[in-house]
Amino acid sequence: MERTTGILAGLMLAALMVRPAMAQEVRTFGLQADTALQTSGLLDYILPRFALKTGRRVDPDLAPDVALGVGQGAPIFQYGDAIYGIEMMTGSDPAARFVDWLTSEVGKKAILTYAEQSGEPFAAVNQEVAADVIYFEGDADAGHVVAAAHCTRCHKVSPEDRSTIGSTPSFMALKAIPDWADRFAQFYLLNPHPSFIQIEDMTAPFDPRRPPSLVPVEMTVDELNDLLAYVQSVAPADLGAEVAHQ
Repeated sequence: MERTTGILAGLMLAALMVRPAMAQEVRTFGLQADTALQTSGLLDYILPRFALKTGRRVDPDLAPDVALGVGQGAPIFQYGDAIYGIEMMTGSDPAARFVDWLTSEVGKKAILTYAEQSGEPFAAVNQEVAADVIYFEGDADAGHVVAAAHCTRCHKVSPEDRSTIGSTPSFMALKAIPDWADRFAQFYLLNPHPSFIQIEDMTAPFDPRRPPSLVPVEMTVDELNDLLAYVQSVAPADLGAEVAHQ
């Protein structure tokens, strides 16, 4: 009896020791894509948007969990004369999330938005989608709160703002720039933002040898999505001509 009890206790202890490793969530996946897609720039455009939405990202060192190419799975879009589809190769959860996102209306709009901005010949398959509509999922009202809390130190985020730095452009002026969506979606990578902004699970920790020069701004992915949804709702400034920018 004592021997049996000891064995059971040992098994329970072993289960407790491996549980943390089993509970660790996998957030990366491998992607196989045709060379034509890789050189088109499409993946560089859509993958950061998928990572922004889900916190999952492609790891180029992993074996492919999903294939994106001609003749793969159900058709998603047309590139030139070729029809491209996507197909799961493993049971990877992050890869399944990517398939769901890319085949959704939001994912297809992202592809067509890239086509409109880049001039690359991408087109929808069996679905009419307005290419001039840019969607950022999130709560615009909550995003206004995020902007008021973190962005008004430098930017005017709404026409009612008064206490901002005059030398920095307002959200309304930035919305008048043709590539405003790209700029806002990647603002945390554009100087001077990397020196004091961190997005949970997306940006690397600050270099301890170079502490932030300003009070750090920390956001979750949900807060970032809300902020982008708010920006989308902001009316662009009527400046009479295209905004000059670098």
